[in-house]
Amino acid sequence: MIGAIGQTSNIAAAVYRHAQTAPDQEALVALDIRLSYRALWQISLVFAARMKALGVGRGTMVFVHSRDAIASVAVMLGTQLLGSRFELYSEQGVARTPTGFLLYSPDQREPDGLPDTLSAVQMTPAWSPKHTKVPDATPESCPGYLNADDSWWTMYTSGTTGKPKALLLSYRMAFDRSAAVRGDFSGAETRFCSLFPCTVRPFFVRAMAALLNGSTIVDSLDPAFLIKEQVTLVAGAPRHATDWAAKSRATRKLPKLQVSGAALSKLQIEDLLRHFDVVEDVYGSSETNKAYVTYYRAGPDGIESAGVPQDSVVEIVDDQGQPCKAGAPGLIRIKNTYSVDHYEDAPEATSRTFRDGWFLPGDRASWSESGALSILGRTDTLLNVDGDKIDPVAIESVLMSVSGVRLAAVFRDPRPESGPVILAAFELEPEANHDRTLESAIRKCLAEIGPRWTPATAIVLPAIPTTPDGTPRRQECAALAQKMFAQSQPPIV
Repeated sequence: MIGAIGQTSNIAAAVYRHAQTAPDQEALVALDIRLSYRALWQISLVFAARMKALGVGRGTMVFVHSRDAIASVAVMLGTQLLGSRFELYSEQGVARTPTGFLLYSPDQREPDGLPDTLSAVQMTPAWSPKHTKVPDATPESCPGYLNADDSWWTMYTSGTTGKPKALLLSYRMAFDRSAAVRGDFSGAETRFCSLFPCTVRPFFVRAMAALLNGSTIVDSLDPAFLIKEQVTLVAGAPRHATDWAAKSRATRKLPKLQVSGAALSKLQIEDLLRHFDVVEDVYGSSETNKAYVTYYRAGPDGIESAGVPQDSVVEIVDDQGQPCKAGAPGLIRIKNTYSVDHYEDAPEATSRTFRDGWFLPGDRASWSESGALSILGRTDTLLNVDGDKIDPVAIESVLMSVSGVRLAAVFRDPRPESGPVILAAFELEPEANHDRTLESAIRKCLAEIGPRWTPATAIVLPAIPTTPDGTPRRQECAALAQKMFAQSQPPIV
């Protein structure tokens, strides 16, 4: 074998091998289409040839802008085949790297304001091997990467507390991360559904792992279809999962749910266990991949939990860097062989976050006696109110345990005249009574965490802005609150 298909750290090469050894194994299934590994390989090969004809080669930046899972995955695999760079379309990405190609599918429009050096090309139906043959669509025409440690995927941190930071995954890092989660993707036995859309990083992280390990991606949110297709693993943010569960009328449970990106409340866990045999609360990040999992299942005496480290070393340490005992709060640090070690063009954030081979995400946590990891909040989200260090994550968890509250965000009141007080923004369920729901939430906050941590003001927003994994963007919420106050819209309480 030559070129890309002979490279050991190339995800597209793994798809090629599956296409040779198990050509009829299903790679991607949706309501209206079923793609075998052989078919997915052929589509990806044609996409690579189309991209090559445009001028895409080693090191060329390729942005993808699509809600079509097949097109998105084919572009991702095409960049692996050509040794080019890969990035999901975003305004910040285009501003940072303005040259290259932006490939968009018919379900999207060409974004406005693109730089002249960025060529926008629509992926028309002619890109499908069904409609046309491309003479250069052969494995031999795909060079792959020059070096496995070359940069491949540019991704960004969530930016919940400031400007998102760019980090680069090499081909080797992406491959090794996908291989590290083989326990989740057991070949053809695993049929995987993502509640994350194919426009965000978490979808691709799991899609790569599924394809590398020969599993099937089921592209649907229909609970009946997921049961019919015998889906074994569902992944999403807590908000995705609770929304999905609220709409589900399924008559039996699915085996496993993985949630990541935001803390799970006890109420959410109880609700999700009505729809899944096991709920896995995944702790990880763009910098490190999946690092630790806390498992929840319904037992005879209530919810049982246990924590299991993944392919990483995870420690909770005190201010002197010494490991904390169970129950004692401290700072998390993580180490593995496929972490990034810096942010692009952000030396201060790099020196603060990466130290002596460890990644310090800025999360405070503690261990339970059973080994479960309990996230207590972030050092960079703490609010200093009259000398008190107030954790918005802990308050949000209490507020979101109230029936009728879909999402809550807690932040310092942006009005200068308000003084040092905190404000809570709520996104409510459509059927919720505003006054009663907020009154119940504030009353519960007073009872559980006391008046010093209870928001002095509460507002209702039509929708709380969040990161792709469901974490509230508190700075954006504060700006929305400021706008409401400027328009003389009174607070709810």
